[in-house]
Amino acid sequence: MVIEDPEILSGTPVIQGSRIPVYDVASLVEERTPMDELKELYPRLSEEQFRLASVYAKARPLRGRPKRKSLPDSSRISVSKKNLREASIGGPKRAKVASR
Repeated sequence: MVIEDPEILSGTPVIQGSRIPVYDVASLVEERTPMDELKELYPRLSEEQFRLASVYAKARPLRGRPKRKSLPDSSRISVSKKNLREASIGGPKRAKVASR
């Protein structure tokens, strides 16, 4: 049911006869996505293929570090050495205190 071919999505495991990554389908099944939504997303797949994708993913879990999920632009924080230095000394221009 699952094939890994270097010519299809650079060897990513896909459901045979399609270019649908098996781990994508399995994650939707594991998130308990309703079957009608799954069928709408992947109309070519049968209910058994959805179930078997989940079984396959459990039997052969992905190795390595999980892929990094990108944050929305509104929640990104810009960090640079300059910003860190300024934050640690109290701002961009620190007023000098004259010693008497």
